[in-house]
Amino acid sequence: MSSIRQRHTFIVHEQFRDTADTLKLNHEQLSMSDVPATRHDRLIIDENLLKEKELLRGIKRLRIEIVSPENYAHASPFERSVVHGTHIYVSANEAVQWKQLCEWIKSAINQDIDCIGQESFVELPFAFYLYSAVTDKRQILAYTSSTYDKVIGEVDKVLLADAETADYMSFALDRGTDDVKFKNKLITEAYWSQGNWTKTILAGNNEHRVEVGLLGKLNDEDDGDQTFGGILAVIGENEQFVPTLFDFTPRHRKLGLSATYNPDFRLPYGLHPKHLTVIHGDLSPPLKKFIIPDDEEYGDFAGMEMGGECKLYAYYTLPNFIFVDKYQISDLAESKSSAVKRVVGIWGETDLEIPVWMVDKWGSTMLLELEQPGPALVPFLGQTINLEIPMHSRYEMPDWKIKSVTHPMPWPIVFWACNVSSESEMVSGPFDSKSLGIESFFPDGTALYYFLPNMTISNTIDKSYLITNLRIPVVPLEAYQYVEPYTVIAIVLGCIWIFYKAFLGYRRDGGISKSRKGVPPSAEKNEKKGPKEE
Repeated sequence: MSSIRQRHTFIVHEQFRDTADTLKLNHEQLSMSDVPATRHDRLIIDENLLKEKELLRGIKRLRIEIVSPENYAHASPFERSVVHGTHIYVSANEAVQWKQLCEWIKSAINQDIDCIGQESFVELPFAFYLYSAVTDKRQILAYTSSTYDKVIGEVDKVLLADAETADYMSFALDRGTDDVKFKNKLITEAYWSQGNWTKTILAGNNEHRVEVGLLGKLNDEDDGDQTFGGILAVIGENEQFVPTLFDFTPRHRKLGLSATYNPDFRLPYGLHPKHLTVIHGDLSPPLKKFIIPDDEEYGDFAGMEMGGECKLYAYYTLPNFIFVDKYQISDLAESKSSAVKRVVGIWGETDLEIPVWMVDKWGSTMLLELEQPGPALVPFLGQTINLEIPMHSRYEMPDWKIKSVTHPMPWPIVFWACNVSSESEMVSGPFDSKSLGIESFFPDGTALYYFLPNMTISNTIDKSYLITNLRIPVVPLEAYQYVEPYTVIAIVLGCIWIFYKAFLGYRRDGGISKSRKGVPPSAEKNEKKGPKEE
């Protein structure tokens, strides 16, 4: 098997026409001219070619994802939703050199990522997780180009040349998988939602296999099965394209425009904003359980339970400037008066008191199971869920003449998770990303159906970005010159008030009188007065 495997997949658009000038394939290269398509590149390298072996010692699984903040299209079969920014997942089976790992992250991926050690990571049930809102890929591409120049040679430069404009890019190393195609391999992927591609892709060699496919979706069944057909070629081996046809069941799927959602913060913001996500449309589960009638005409399938059970979820990524109170959210679920049915988990920094500049971790994540709405009263009007979550912003660093700061918060991801165990083979589909993301909260055989974001009624500043801006009040530094003297004055006035009230009480009681031993002054006064005579 080749040490390096490179694959370029183009999901061609309807306007694509295969002509003699569009594709030119020979034994040395493939030339493409103005091909309209969604593009997905995958580069697989043997671990023994990596130069970070010592750094990666003890790490079982590592995944790095860099996602554009723009609302790019997730074309089938690449329909997995990921929050924008840089995501780093680390699953370890031994002691990890966390400080050295953070130094490498800042030097190789992005110097603006806050990472000082293990304390910077949030511990999820399946991995340690580091998130940053940065999306610039130039540093990691420069590092890859300079560090692995001799490994990638001229062949892979077609990937690196365009990677800066990719909507999504990832690097993954998995030492624990049972799939020999991916075990102990570094897998680099890049995705472009659209483009008109004019490229020359060079042939590889015995140690470097280069494959190109131009595909189109032929069928999309209600049960999730998808059929793709097109042409494939291994450059250097094939001088003509080979027709191909295959079907599979993807794990990640989109619901379409029949159901959308849009989040925003309620006004006024303040230090305790309320985050409202409105989910609207056809909110019926994408799959339902049913039993095949116990009839001879159904043969061996008679009486079998088919379909799957679906549950509705919302997943939040909360940077360090905002957090939720886990007890408050739990009370929300128990109250039965909100859209929250169950708190699956809150992981990360939830300390209520510390200001933003004292938070070690990047923030926190939260996964909620939502109540499923009843049938719509008027079917064509759809159903609506108002998911309101109380949140709390942290105290910001005081600054000169600044009364507030604005932070961008990623949109939550809203999705159905359907248990379809009969489709467990979908995890090994040809386009599946061996990820450590949301799907890791669920067992194999769970299909995820993502709601589409509604960009028409939210995010008025820039409708192409999946972020909600939160304005947090800040104490201006010039106010501090008044804080100390006014504080002293307030303390002095408070003390005077207390002494004044004590003095009035002293006078009202007639002072401290000398009384007989064991008799309180009030009793002594009553005794002196004697009984009232009639």
